[in-house]
Amino acid sequence: MALNYSKMAKEIIDNVGGLENVNGMEHCATRLRLMLNDKSKFNKEAIEDIEGVKGTFYNSGQFQIILGTGVVNEVYKEAEKLGTATGGVKETVYNNMSPLQKIVRVFGDIFIPIIPVIIASGILMGLRSFLTHLGVLTPDSFWYKFSQILTDTPFAFLPALVGWSAMKRFGGTPIFGFIIGLMLVHSILPSAGAVGRGNLDPIIVSLFGFNTKVVGYQGSVIPVLGVAFVAAFIEKRIRKIIPNSLDFIVTPFVVMTIGLFTGLFIIGPVARLIESGVVSLFQFLFTLPFGLGGFLVGGLQQALVITGLHHALWVIDINFLSETGFNLYQPIRSAAVAGQAGAVLAFAIFSNNRKEKALSISAAVSAWLGITEPAIFGVTLVNFWPFLFGLLGSALGGMYSAAVGLAGSGMGIAVIPGYLLHLHGTVLQYTIVNLISGGVPFILTYLFIKRRKLNKTENKQNSKTATI
Repeated sequence: MALNYSKMAKEIIDNVGGLENVNGMEHCATRLRLMLNDKSKFNKEAIEDIEGVKGTFYNSGQFQIILGTGVVNEVYKEAEKLGTATGGVKETVYNNMSPLQKIVRVFGDIFIPIIPVIIASGILMGLRSFLTHLGVLTPDSFWYKFSQILTDTPFAFLPALVGWSAMKRFGGTPIFGFIIGLMLVHSILPSAGAVGRGNLDPIIVSLFGFNTKVVGYQGSVIPVLGVAFVAAFIEKRIRKIIPNSLDFIVTPFVVMTIGLFTGLFIIGPVARLIESGVVSLFQFLFTLPFGLGGFLVGGLQQALVITGLHHALWVIDINFLSETGFNLYQPIRSAAVAGQAGAVLAFAIFSNNRKEKALSISAAVSAWLGITEPAIFGVTLVNFWPFLFGLLGSALGGMYSAAVGLAGSGMGIAVIPGYLLHLHGTVLQYTIVNLISGGVPFILTYLFIKRRKLNKTENKQNSKTATI
């Protein structure tokens, strides 16, 4: 039966204290986020009883209601029609965060808008590899080159995309960040990756009496983040002192010139070292003997989802793809998702609780398609042990993936949709990763549910005996 979004929105608002108690409302891909004036009016039990709600939790001063992809957009629209105050959540929540949480949130705000483009490119890479393997495409054909334009453009100009999104997040003019990003990957500048591999020589520039090596930042992320932060800071200060009559000419010139200079000679080199260090750390982890690094990363991935820290790790996927064309992290991310998917699938099949079973069925579908929030916050974390079973399965699947060196051709999708990133000949290994990751928690959760049923039966029998 189709959900009644209007009814859902009204019931949610009624159970958070009414319109007057809502200070702000926003939504992400799966969650409705609310800031309330009086937190005591949030009726958790009543909200979780609403048909279509998959769970709730409180984090960093905001109440989050898990609705799932698609549903959350519709409920948000209906809540807007009721006159609910929208916006304002991000700023308030940001002020309540710890320094680490703030950094992670900034990464998420910057990367999330551009990830769909990277995902599409990765999927197209997988399809191109598959069609080439079948002989449908040949490297000298026009359509192969056409596919290269589709897949290579987002990575070739990645700093421009990041610059646009980062400049917007830091309060500057997005087009300035976009242009500075393009400048940092100009064809005049040799790629830092090519220089590092010895294929190209850096440009030697004399600056203040010192010879400085200048390279481009193709495929880099962190350098352009630093440049965008400085550029946005400068822009906001300049606009306060420049007369309006000169702003149109002076501000773009100063911001772009200083942005490029700091990017090439100050911020870029330092940030590049940081970025290389982070990527090298993950490369080291994924090459540890017996897949131990994959075990660690896979086991922790979904725990990071609860805190939101996982958003900061997109830089790893992006760098793997830009440097090698393949992503060692993608199958480990998939293992993490499959772990929770396997646990919630056991509830969907074996649970006797009608509400829990109905919730688990929809959460399982969502999880096997790559979205785990409904499964975690609605089912596995609520029951605690199944969540841990999911982490164990994820760790074991990640261990196998790292041990065999499995890599996807893109990023951003997992489990079933993730097969599109393994059409280059690794479908079998990817299947084994998902079977391990999902199978272990499925069996353990089945035993957990079975034990729970036995405990309930024993309690009823003990209750009858006591009555007699």
